[in-house]
Amino acid sequence: MTSRERLEHVLRAEPADRTPFVPSIYEHGAAVIGKSPCETSRSAELMARAAVESYRRYAHDLVTVGIDIYNIEAEAWGCALSGGEGMSVPGVITHPLAELPELEFAQRSEPVPGEDNRLGLFVEAVGEVVAEIGDSVWVYGCLGGPFSQAVELRGFDNLVMDMLTAPDAVHAFLDRLTAATLEHARRVSASGAGVYLYESWATLPLITVDIFRDYVTPHNKRIVQSIKREHTTPPPAVIMGGDVTLIGGFFLDMGVSLIAVDYLADFAKLRANFDGTNTIVRGCVDPKMIERGDWDGLERMLDHLAEKSQGMHNFVWGCGCVSYATPPEHLLRFKALCAERR
Repeated sequence: MTSRERLEHVLRAEPADRTPFVPSIYEHGAAVIGKSPCETSRSAELMARAAVESYRRYAHDLVTVGIDIYNIEAEAWGCALSGGEGMSVPGVITHPLAELPELEFAQRSEPVPGEDNRLGLFVEAVGEVVAEIGDSVWVYGCLGGPFSQAVELRGFDNLVMDMLTAPDAVHAFLDRLTAATLEHARRVSASGAGVYLYESWATLPLITVDIFRDYVTPHNKRIVQSIKREHTTPPPAVIMGGDVTLIGGFFLDMGVSLIAVDYLADFAKLRANFDGTNTIVRGCVDPKMIERGDWDGLERMLDHLAEKSQGMHNFVWGCGCVSYATPPEHLLRFKALCAERR
């Protein structure tokens, strides 16, 4: 089976020739090609090469394109970024809407477009990866989800307070961001890639289950369902870390293709919701354990996941974001440990 065929079987909850291996590779791809994350994130050619060369080295079963995956949309709306020195990934350092009073924010309820815009550069990079390896493997473009974009623009504390004092303004704001993100997702989908929506600012316990239900689910669902209706690309997903045990049902409601089950989550409870569904369940280990080579700890974690997922055909192996500093031989050994178990 090719990686593409393998994931298609798993998505249908059908047996594949082996359990797919789906690590999260972003800035680590820059290390693979000997470039810094910052330099790679500013070049379509380097971003594409980082994804393709990582695939050549690790032969993972799903390829994601992106480096500073939370910054591209935020920067386009006017957030300033850090320089990303050395091995570090650029990050948001200003929140353009943070200083607006609640009343003015409620009246405006829209982002302020900025001058720097890498949206087109990103779509170009995704298209290059699809053209080179898309026949063999699912390729996904990584987009910031509407809620996480709202946090970057308004600031987390301000946005939470706005939910209490001006909920209609927050929904109007999220509607605007959702519309813009959907248009960007359509451009990515037109290149033949799937869409990952990243919502790490929506992680519990940063927010409550009610906030996730009311402010995260409906806006991401709009994007997911629109792309599924309009495109035959690898189906979209909403990705976040943390403990998703209490919010698993909302992912089913959104209709996502994949849910990342972090090492913090209760896998047994989530399996009750997702076993046999058309949602891929990625069992994730702590990537820092891979970076430092904690093989005893990794073996225990993998044994636990192997036991909990036994007989589950829509399960795949994975991990959180592989760091820039992770030695390639460590990631390859982690892959071998996964292969030994399924």
